[in-house]
Amino acid sequence: MRLASHKLSIAQGVAMLVSALLGSGVFIIPAIAAQIAGSWSLLAWAIMGVLIVPIVFTFAQLGKFYPNAGGTAYFVQQAFGERSARLVSWLFIWVVALGTPVITMTASNFLQNALIEVGLISSETDFRLIIAVVILSLVLMINLLGLKTAAIIQSVLSVVIVSTLLFSSIETQFTHSLLLPDTLFNISDIALAATFILWCFLGIEAITHIADDFEHPERDFPLTIFIGITITLVVYGLISLSLLQMGFYGDQEKNLNSVVHLVEASLGNKGYILVNLVGFCTCFISISLYFVGFSRLLQSMAKQQQIHSNLSRVNKHNVAYWGLGFSVTLCCIVLLVSQSIHVPLENLIAYANGLFILIYLAAGIAGVVLLKGRGKWMAVIASVTCFVLFIALGKEMIFALILVSALAIYYAAIYKSNNRIKAS
Repeated sequence: MRLASHKLSIAQGVAMLVSALLGSGVFIIPAIAAQIAGSWSLLAWAIMGVLIVPIVFTFAQLGKFYPNAGGTAYFVQQAFGERSARLVSWLFIWVVALGTPVITMTASNFLQNALIEVGLISSETDFRLIIAVVILSLVLMINLLGLKTAAIIQSVLSVVIVSTLLFSSIETQFTHSLLLPDTLFNISDIALAATFILWCFLGIEAITHIADDFEHPERDFPLTIFIGITITLVVYGLISLSLLQMGFYGDQEKNLNSVVHLVEASLGNKGYILVNLVGFCTCFISISLYFVGFSRLLQSMAKQQQIHSNLSRVNKHNVAYWGLGFSVTLCCIVLLVSQSIHVPLENLIAYANGLFILIYLAAGIAGVVLLKGRGKWMAVIASVTCFVLFIALGKEMIFALILVSALAIYYAAIYKSNNRIKAS
């Protein structure tokens, strides 16, 4: 039994979730949405705010009644059996392998900008890959001290992050005229913007892996989900409004530096350093949460004898250190390989995005089976929403379909044959 000192409070859970949902998306997605749909991007945010509710509710209810370190894989196992759960587990492993390097490089870019500005490193050399490896090492060390320690650090950083972004957005709206660009209504542009906005909410599933780390999971976990989503939507909405108001969006370069310019406009030259440090902290926390969720998933898989039993071992802080070390190592390998063969980060995002939606779809369908009453109907809506979003990905869903097909064939044929041989 875990000691109470290892348990999370609602405030700490909210801080971790908000940080994960803001992630790297807060620094580019609002600008991309504005570039695509102009002033109507605010409608796209509202639409996704509504569409995400049944998905959030489904995760909250599943986490409430089925708290387990396996997260979505455990929900699917309860609904459809072990084979389906293993498939979902491997999808999540691929998501972390593809998505975490993107956030790590984004964090590295922010930190390099800050270090160059204060004169600690030269702008003539690109140190981002080295910084990225250092970041991964630091995440490993912090999380080895336990989820409680990591949550305290992340809670403090979350307050700094949200406060800085909210101050810059509100200050801009008070000191400048609220004039939004005149944009023609185009339903396809709004739909496309909403698809990009989805990336900002790809983090809900990660916190399901720590649902049973709350003092009272049945009460604390749903509250954490809904409070975290509300805060996230407010921050994104205010930033989007400010970017439209100031015109800090357009081409790729402007979009990448949109929030940097926003904070700089409010706080002056010192704001440039601050926003880069805030960006680094946001991405760092997001990376940390994914590794915690990933290590818990590996721990759950090891306990069910799906992978090597060593991955279920924990240290005195109740940290699955083998799983944590494996997840960091895997991310480091993908990062080094992708950088050496020059794979664009956008490609990694696209592949991870398709897998994310499939994981959400699996959770929704599991909710249809496991939940009752209003929860079941919300799970139906969540499933339909995820299916439509997956179709909307177009060619980007091909990688996800290939991976799922390969895993399905393995578990339907090869894995079944291996088990038959062992039994005989």
